[in-house]
Amino acid sequence: MLDPILDMLFPQQACCICRKPGRFGAKQPWCRECEENMIKLQHSGTNCDRCGKYLEEEKTLCADCSAKSPQFEIARAVGPYEDPFRIATKVLKFMCRRYLAPRMGIMMAEKVQSEPRFGAIDLIVPVPIAPNSFRVRGFNQTDLLARQISRELGVRVDNTVIVRVKDTPHQTELSKEEREKNLLCAFEIRGANKIENKSILLVDDVYTTGSTGRECTRVLMDAGAQRVSIITWATGKGF
Repeated sequence: MLDPILDMLFPQQACCICRKPGRFGAKQPWCRECEENMIKLQHSGTNCDRCGKYLEEEKTLCADCSAKSPQFEIARAVGPYEDPFRIATKVLKFMCRRYLAPRMGIMMAEKVQSEPRFGAIDLIVPVPIAPNSFRVRGFNQTDLLARQISRELGVRVDNTVIVRVKDTPHQTELSKEEREKNLLCAFEIRGANKIENKSILLVDDVYTTGSTGRECTRVLMDAGAQRVSIITWATGKGF
């Protein structure tokens, strides 16, 4: 990855989250205070046993996973979709600060390594973004994260397995039902032989309603994948 090299030549002069002055970069893009806040939030509640969403009550499963068990084996995130996790996501995606991806990817890989239920992984697959978003942004943030995770886990990454064949409206303001309808037939598998009988680690930046993860899992399983697990940087709240 070229970003760490560029980062050595052009270090950042402020924390990417709180803008505290200092010397920051790919190895440590945020300040100690923001990192301490992240650690606190990671332990701020219980998680759904299947999708990893943070639960407001002492439950085993969130309402969505209780109503319909997902096809994926397990989904986990580094932390909840709250500041500073939320800010880091937006800085990477919308401000195009790619130097955040190495540290975020390392923390995501550590999360995978800490959870035995991920098991053996044969292939890492990033969730593709909409073509319009790629044209505007110039990169896919989940691909950057997946490549760093690949380095940490020593598992091959393939960004050609799932392709997004349909541009969809922005998901942020949509309900869960609208998101599911929005994503119907949005993804296709190219080269099913690459995933047949394989254990796949699907990588995304945020897990909110789970619609994207569930749909990508569906097409992977339909194409012959043996099992799918999901790792994200942040996740939403469940009930």
